[in-house]
Amino acid sequence: MMCAFCGGNIEPDKTEYVEKQGNYIVVIKNVPCEKCTQCGEVYFTGDVVKVIENILNTIQYISSEITVTVIDYATKVA
Repeated sequence: MMCAFCGGNIEPDKTEYVEKQGNYIVVIKNVPCEKCTQCGEVYFTGDVVKVIENILNTIQYISSEITVTVIDYATKVA
């Protein structure tokens, strides 16, 4: 597979997914992906996106200030 941005090679890898929603920031580490070896662009499969969405939908936040949550993808899939 070739990168849609630079034409580089795509290889299996892991990455961190970071998203800011409202007053909090979620970091999901060790997320499986396909990554361009040339520019670093990251691609996720549909199944991985579903797990990420599930993780984001199940987190409860009670703080009114900025909160950072770090989650290991592998522990949520297992």
